[in-house]
Amino acid sequence: MVEGSTTGPLEGPAAPDGWRERLTALLEAYAKRPRPKTPKERAEAARAWQSEMVDARVAAPGWPSAVGGLELGLEDQLDYYRMTSAAGVPKHPNPIAFIVAPTLIVYGTEVQKKRFLEPLLRADERWCQGFSEPGAGSDLASLSTKAVRDGDTYRVTGQKIWTTQAAEADWMFALVRTGPAGRGTAGISYLLIPMNSPGIDVRPLRDAAGGHHFAEIFFDDVVVPVENLVGEEGSGWSVMRTSLGHERATAFLADEFRYRGLVDKVFALAIDQGYADNSLIRQELAYVETGVRAIAANSARALDAVLRQQDPGGVASVNRLVKSEFEQQLHRLAQRLTGSGAALSNRSEGAVDGGRWTYGYLMTRASTIGAGTAEIQRNAIAEQVLGLPSHRGEGTRPAAVAPGRPLTAPEEDEAALREVLHKALASHTGTEQLLSWATKPADYDIGLWDELIRFGLPGLALPEDLGGAGASLRLLAAAVEEAGYALAPVPLVPTLIALEVLRQAGAVEAVRAVCDGATAAFVVPVDDGGWVVDDRLPTLDGTRLSGSVERVPGAPVADQLVVLARENATGELVLGTAKPIEVEIVPQESVDVTATIGTVVLDGVEPEIIARGAEVTRILDAARRLAQVALAADSVGVANRALALAVDWAGQREQFGHLIGSYQAISHRCADMLVRAEGSRAQVLSAAEFGPDDAEARLSADIAAAAALDAAVWVAENCIQIHGGIGFTWEHPAHLLLRRATANQVALGRPENLRDRAAGAVLARLS
Repeated sequence: MVEGSTTGPLEGPAAPDGWRERLTALLEAYAKRPRPKTPKERAEAARAWQSEMVDARVAAPGWPSAVGGLELGLEDQLDYYRMTSAAGVPKHPNPIAFIVAPTLIVYGTEVQKKRFLEPLLRADERWCQGFSEPGAGSDLASLSTKAVRDGDTYRVTGQKIWTTQAAEADWMFALVRTGPAGRGTAGISYLLIPMNSPGIDVRPLRDAAGGHHFAEIFFDDVVVPVENLVGEEGSGWSVMRTSLGHERATAFLADEFRYRGLVDKVFALAIDQGYADNSLIRQELAYVETGVRAIAANSARALDAVLRQQDPGGVASVNRLVKSEFEQQLHRLAQRLTGSGAALSNRSEGAVDGGRWTYGYLMTRASTIGAGTAEIQRNAIAEQVLGLPSHRGEGTRPAAVAPGRPLTAPEEDEAALREVLHKALASHTGTEQLLSWATKPADYDIGLWDELIRFGLPGLALPEDLGGAGASLRLLAAAVEEAGYALAPVPLVPTLIALEVLRQAGAVEAVRAVCDGATAAFVVPVDDGGWVVDDRLPTLDGTRLSGSVERVPGAPVADQLVVLARENATGELVLGTAKPIEVEIVPQESVDVTATIGTVVLDGVEPEIIARGAEVTRILDAARRLAQVALAADSVGVANRALALAVDWAGQREQFGHLIGSYQAISHRCADMLVRAEGSRAQVLSAAEFGPDDAEARLSADIAAAAALDAAVWVAENCIQIHGGIGFTWEHPAHLLLRRATANQVALGRPENLRDRAAGAVLARLS
């Protein structure tokens, strides 16, 4: 028992009752202790901490109570990890042990569970993983280490390599071939091997960072009791999938908080090293902020699906790839922020932050190699998630979900809305129908608009007393995404933006008119930074407006104009409404042939003033978030339509006697398109869930919009590339997607400026 502890070692089931109180007390006690300084002291403290956690019955939040866990639901597990991450307590010194643990819980005998789980949890025994071999890295089915049954024992002969922490391990969980030699998953068994067994030779391998993080292991007729077999003989492949399934899926519960802490440390490093005002560095900082939010958003959607007892689909596969490459991006930036300190070894005197960032940079080169290379991960995404043909000629599996549709099943109301809208939009958005709008730069599909009005758009997320449907902003984002996916030739996003400005201004009659079917446009100049509020605005002289604004989306077809101007006499900002019949609107030719854009000329127009002065600033600040979410959601739809077109073509077009989707140059490109499209969808939906008064709402909207706007352009460009010559023809819809994505990218400010603003917000918070 740990000194001062009021609870003894855990014996039998641990009821979850009171776990928060026990954990809080333990964390408060930890906060008062001095921190260990040397690596040896830190390792000893970490092991001691694990025993304290076990003694307090708070060491295993997700394990069943029958094996000493708290058996918490996923929401409580998230709270658990928030608490421990915020407290900065030591991590378990042997994280590999939490790969074998769920395997033992599922497949282990009662004797095995009793023998191994508590020592594992206390870190009294260390584990290593014996999967990879010199000829079987990512291709584990080729492993050749054999285990021959000899009475009550197996005799193991062969070699394992790249085995992490093998030199310090007490036990190895290994895959061995108990069946006939050869390639294949049949005849592979899962065996627990004591590392002190005679015949085991551990040879440390020096890694790129200069340490001995892993080793190669030689087995020379090593005797292992049959009682150490996990599961049935020959079923090791399915047993192993529990291990890797845990590693690649549910491990994100804690990772989200660990990555958040690392990103904050990198931002702090930028401040300490004098890079906070460097515009290039701020872009890189914003990219890692985007990365950590993408991981969190993907994880949240997967967890939400699990909580609803649904399959999270391919999100775990996507997140595994995203996390591995994110770790490299993060540490590459951190090393850059050390300046000339990057010339020093991580062990050198004078190394920045004790050399942690150089060490991290070198070590994370393995992030895209271990547990399946990034290339293998892309194969899995392409073939198992998108349903592209096997690169090995093994046929085609059904896609996890239809490409371009949400990877995790939406909640019931969102799923129903998406389905109904998807069908309604399809009848108005055939390729020939869409192309026809190129000859009508000042028109839109009124019939489709009327259908959308019947579905509750654009007032879907407005309160019912204003004529809206009272739905959530997330549901509105899903609806706008569907419109973007279909390239709906209606002014939905411009109307939504104007509607939100009207709502924030309290213009109730105008709001109700738009909810009843009127189209609208917000007349305001836009530059790379977003809405312009300087001397480029129209002016109000007395009661009349003068000036003009170019490139106003939706203006040629608007029934209601909302105008931002500056009063000549006072210099105050003013908001007013005007009827299109009272102004001159000159249509311009939009790069997006499914949209309208034009110049609004104000020559003595008398507006109805709805706001002045500081109130206008408040309205613009409040409306910007919905404007960004709506525009970003439209771009998410574009990106996912481009993905769907590309995957469909890759699965039917043949070159050199093979479907082009079987070539990794194509399938990996499609996998990357999915990562970008799905990641931006997750971030936009996450941004839509913040309350308007949440401190994170604006930052989240900036990051999500930048990610979605860039993703749509990039995915659409790659859609054309995958289609080759046919994708470059006018009659194919790929260029229509690129055109819409390009127009969206500049409608509310360039993504670079959004990222700079987001980076500035995080830097200010950490300063």
